Amino acid sequence: MMNKLTSVVCLGSALVLSACGGPEQEDGAELARQSAALTTASSQGCDYSASTVQITTSPPQYNIVITRTGGTSCTLPTGASYIVQTVPLDPPGPVSLAGSSEGLAVGFVMRNGWSGSSAYVMAVRAVDPTALSTTRSADIYCDYRTGNISTGSLSINGTTLASSGTKACKINNQSGTYWYASFVNFFTSTTPPNITVI
Repeated sequence: MMNKLTSVVCLGSALVLSACGGPEQEDGAELARQSAALTTASSQGCDYSASTVQITTSPPQYNIVITRTGGTSCTLPTGASYIVQTVPLDPPGPVSLAGSSEGLAVGFVMRNGWSGSSAYVMAVRAVDPTALSTTRSADIYCDYRTGNISTGSLSINGTTLASSGTKACKINNQSGTYWYASFVNFFTSTTPPNITVI
């Protein structure tokens, strides 16, 4: 299980470049802290973690799982888990988990279909931390047949969700290596993100 998770983490995150044979060397404890910061979050008094679990091998499928791990003021059952998404064919990119008083946000790069030619997209999900259910799905796509989203991560500032990463495609007919998406009132609206390409 650990080897599978390590290979998933190595798939697309610059943060863990050294762990995957990249040029930069990081202290092991610091690397573990940075990786944990991306896959743990708190919301409404409870702590949560995100993980990737391979569930079949032929064809390969992977579950993105959120687990409630406790918290000093958490009154909800610890250990409760929720499958956010089942991802086909290829391991998803590193899962990014962010939390606020309004909910949890989960993001990861995945192949958008069962065909080997299906594009990679940045999947963004809002999860109700109490009910452990998805309340919003907001994927970020490249323009049709122009390429793929390569990497992505999430962060929350107040009621705004920010997602950013790299791409090898066009978005809104714009080239460039980096993309940035800002969702205003992410948990309480369905307003599309404002996307910037650099």
